[in-house]
Amino acid sequence: MQRIRAAKKYLQYALVGFGVLVAGCPVGVFTEFPNQEEVCKFDPIREGARAVSASSFPQPVLQSILINGTLSWQTVANGPAYPTPTFSPGQTITLRGTGFGAGPDIDYSKIMIGNTRILETNLKMYEQLLDITKQVNFETSTVHDSWNSYILAWTDTQIQFKVPEHTTTGPLVVQIQKRIGYNDSLLRPGQPHNVINAQTSRITDDDFPQTCDVVSLLSDAKGTDPVQINVNNPGFSALLALGEQVFWSYDFNIGIAHSIRNLDWTKIFGYQAKDPVTGNIADPLLLFGAYQTVAGEVPSAATDNVYFDPYPQPTPIPGFLGADPLLKGNTRSTGWAGYRYAQASNPYTGNGEWIGFNCASCHGYKLSYEASPGNVVTKVVPGLPNPRWSMKWSVLGNFTGIQASEPGPSSDPSSKDVDKTMLIYVMPQGAGEHALIRVKGEGSETDNDYQFSPIAIPNVTNYMGVRRSLSHTESYVGFEGSYIHSEEPDGATGSMHTRELQALTAYMTKLDQYDKPLRQVGIYRWLKYKGKLVPQAGADSGEGAFVQTGWENVPGITAAVGRGKATFQRDCGSCHSDKVGLNSNERMFKLNEVGRFFTPTIYQRKQQSIRATFLRDMYWVQHRGLLSDGHVRNLEDLVNPDRCTEGSALYNQYYTLHSPSSPALGGPDFPAPYPPQNRKADVFRAFKSPATDAGVKRNRFIERHKYFVTVPWDTDWYYWDYQKMRREYGPTELGTSAPIGMPATPHPWCTQSATDVDDLVEYILTL
Repeated sequence: MQRIRAAKKYLQYALVGFGVLVAGCPVGVFTEFPNQEEVCKFDPIREGARAVSASSFPQPVLQSILINGTLSWQTVANGPAYPTPTFSPGQTITLRGTGFGAGPDIDYSKIMIGNTRILETNLKMYEQLLDITKQVNFETSTVHDSWNSYILAWTDTQIQFKVPEHTTTGPLVVQIQKRIGYNDSLLRPGQPHNVINAQTSRITDDDFPQTCDVVSLLSDAKGTDPVQINVNNPGFSALLALGEQVFWSYDFNIGIAHSIRNLDWTKIFGYQAKDPVTGNIADPLLLFGAYQTVAGEVPSAATDNVYFDPYPQPTPIPGFLGADPLLKGNTRSTGWAGYRYAQASNPYTGNGEWIGFNCASCHGYKLSYEASPGNVVTKVVPGLPNPRWSMKWSVLGNFTGIQASEPGPSSDPSSKDVDKTMLIYVMPQGAGEHALIRVKGEGSETDNDYQFSPIAIPNVTNYMGVRRSLSHTESYVGFEGSYIHSEEPDGATGSMHTRELQALTAYMTKLDQYDKPLRQVGIYRWLKYKGKLVPQAGADSGEGAFVQTGWENVPGITAAVGRGKATFQRDCGSCHSDKVGLNSNERMFKLNEVGRFFTPTIYQRKQQSIRATFLRDMYWVQHRGLLSDGHVRNLEDLVNPDRCTEGSALYNQYYTLHSPSSPALGGPDFPAPYPPQNRKADVFRAFKSPATDAGVKRNRFIERHKYFVTVPWDTDWYYWDYQKMRREYGPTELGTSAPIGMPATPHPWCTQSATDVDDLVEYILTL
């Protein structure tokens, strides 16, 4: 221990006192992040060009395809038939036709080949550093890698692009949306809301030329008719294998980050950690949804040793006494899916291996279903949100930031001791709130802000068509952009190397492989639960037989789905329709239009808006709760008109203070994963701890959150007061001059009639 303390003291002295180089390694000294309200300026020329383009919006038509200048396909009435075009990575493809618009910077355009979106923007991977004394990650203007756009040229009648390395066979579609204006600023009503480029917003160099964009309003989507494309890509299998390893085998530098913040994952997975609330031995499955690795249920990448050379992202955490960090190393299984040992260099203790988590921990859902009669499949399905995942791992030990002396909000700014355990413990499963485990005032964008903002884990089985990733606006470029600059609150540090990001992207394009059978299973189980299976199908021949037959071949089901589809198009289609299978047109709705049950997240506050989500595998997604904060318990409640009607019983159960009907909400029961139809709407609350020293600190932390209140009929709990947030949200959180006026109902769009609910839900289950 003396050696560790001496090393910490020496390293911190070196960093603060010298501020230059230690053992030849650049030292991170954080100043502050750029303020988008100060650096962003409105670009009238760009917006004028967008308005001109939006003034004409014909249906886009694809007439011919050229490969390296040679005609390979065209549509000509009574002309010769062409074989299916075959693309290869690196080829130049020319699309000729009409109505293509002005390209992805002026219009909101995308090209898809199967599940692969043709990257529209040049990506730059900037060097990331850690100010180890402040525990703040930031970036410099030094570029360590790049991934250029595949778009070569774009006019209204011709598009040229390169075939990406991670493309496989599928239909080619060009989708166009026009930018028809922009969201006004909530801070400066009547003026456009400008947002800093999310790729560069962590660069702290004052001389770096930051760029910005508005939050554009979008038209409906129009697209070309799909053209089937074959892709000859012999290198794809190797890229796919590497991407699978990144998803299942890499720890995203979380292990070393958690190590220096004193979290001992080895104890947690060795059943040596104590649950601080119950006093029992902590169970990883029960507390945070960790699944043990079982052969056949996970790929070999989750169980095998995997040596990365290089690691997919360089860590910003310096090595021992400021030496260079390890840039390559071995990772190995912990016996738990999504949690891996990875070799690293601790700045205080030297080389070792530590456990961190990866994509599979949050985006892996273990489930069993009958794929055919007698054939039961049990898998951790990659891409689906894990409805059992929670933040409770952070309270199992002495993780830095859980118990701290930190300033309070503006209403109580003095530094006092707090304990975040109880609020973390009751956070909804299937959601995260990583700012909560930071210390207020450290300087990071993700410091604790005393705004309770759980964000539901998204479903990413069919995610590649998204451009506005993580609710970012035009400045992000979908999945690829969101992963080049990983956030730091729980240790996902560093920007990814190009090849490894391409590989992960390739793997993500294949996560929909389980979607078809899982949709069939979901429809079967929902129909059976609702008592509709026999009336619609004529008999219950079992799950496996139903999956084999398919709902599409059962007339009673197709009739109900057809009615539901008509309702969907009437009530949901204005936001959840497109030409590329996302079931989202990616519109951004201002916070005072769409609302939130819990306070908006850091990303949503920056954008002052929330993106219309994409819909896929909804039977399984609802298990973690619905909408961006996961507060709606099931699909029936989501679309029921009573949820959108103030004063109704369903509205009151969700959005007003009242004596709860359930004995224990929060934690595992909010929402419980199974089954969603049994979960009843109820008020969200957090337990009030006894008045011991530890209890006072736990209560103080909850009380510092503006919208947790006490009620006269229940002295044991703090209640989340949505109506208070609705009335008061804005000045404290955004800096507005007055409350912004949240809507009465978060996501205030429901179907028009209660009689339409079941058919609408049945259709949604087919998406």
